[in-house]
Amino acid sequence: MPRSKKTVSFRELRVGIFVLVAIIILIFLILNASGDLNPFATKLHLKARFADANGLRQGSEVRLAGVRVGKVEKITLLAPSDVPNAPRVEALMTIDSRIDGRPANERIRTDSTAQQGSPSLLGNEMLINITPGTAVGQPVQDYAILPSSSSNTVNDFATSGTDLAQRLSRLSDEISNIVRDVKGGKGTVGRLFSDEALYNNLNATIRETEDVMQQIRSGSGSAGRFINDPTLYNNASEVTLQLRKIAEDLRAGRGSAGKLLTDDQLYNRINRTADRLDRSVDQINSMIADVNAGRGTLGRLIKDEQIYNDARTAIARFNTTAERIDNVVTAAQRGEGTIGKLLTDEALYSNVNQLSSEGVKLMYDFRQNPKKYLTIKFELF
Repeated sequence: MPRSKKTVSFRELRVGIFVLVAIIILIFLILNASGDLNPFATKLHLKARFADANGLRQGSEVRLAGVRVGKVEKITLLAPSDVPNAPRVEALMTIDSRIDGRPANERIRTDSTAQQGSPSLLGNEMLINITPGTAVGQPVQDYAILPSSSSNTVNDFATSGTDLAQRLSRLSDEISNIVRDVKGGKGTVGRLFSDEALYNNLNATIRETEDVMQQIRSGSGSAGRFINDPTLYNNASEVTLQLRKIAEDLRAGRGSAGKLLTDDQLYNRINRTADRLDRSVDQINSMIADVNAGRGTLGRLIKDEQIYNDARTAIARFNTTAERIDNVVTAAQRGEGTIGKLLTDEALYSNVNQLSSEGVKLMYDFRQNPKKYLTIKFELF
């Protein structure tokens, strides 16, 4: 049977091309609506480095304060580093250039941080959540590296749970050992539970306490009288009344203390006295300042070096004079010189004494017979 040849008309070709273009436009609109493809929009590229990807992959969501703003464009492994806990992977993120009508770099700043997170607690898919920047930070530049931190994942929770279980197991073993020691009567707590002597002492102490309480209830002893004697209460009440009366007198201005609290005139006097004291203190401070500056007689006496030197010279001269006087006195005591002889020569003392006696006799004779001494003989030729 001969093979039939079917030709395609231009109309059919045009319809096919139109359908193909429509499908391409529909795919483009779908991708554009989902945000995965928009050739007319610019993107902000940012980087974040983490110690582990933890399920983060290409195409994972990037959120700003929980709102989707982009996706992970690429994940690359970093070169090995000698720094402990250094980042090992780097995620390249593409962020929409405008977020809610404002540029993305105004919402994401240098103080923003990128953190790994999971949409659900049990999900393995990861995303990157960026914290909004504050006014302190500066707008980020394209391809800037954001500070990053890793969030707790299910693996981290499992590891933490294993560590917690091991710690609880060790704690349980320690508690078991403590309980075994207590049951065996070891240690202070063990002796508290097993020592009969301690039990007897506690029992005796409780009985003595009961006896003391009984005596207190019956009013015996100092404590019993303190609790049961109404005289003590009356005395306390009387003291309270007296204190209240004193307070009333103080408020009314009665007595010396009341006048001190309520008398305005006394307050004014005290205030004036305080002002005078302040002025006196100021004057004293001024005098001290003058003395320190060398002004006035006292200031010159304290500050003038010439006066100090003159005083020092005068003291030196006085010391020299004192030494000379000491030498003269010493020489006089040894009998040297006229004064020494006057002080130490016994013959001179006897002569002076005899002369004094003769003088006394002469005076006595003159008083008895003055004519003998007052008679004047006058002879001419």
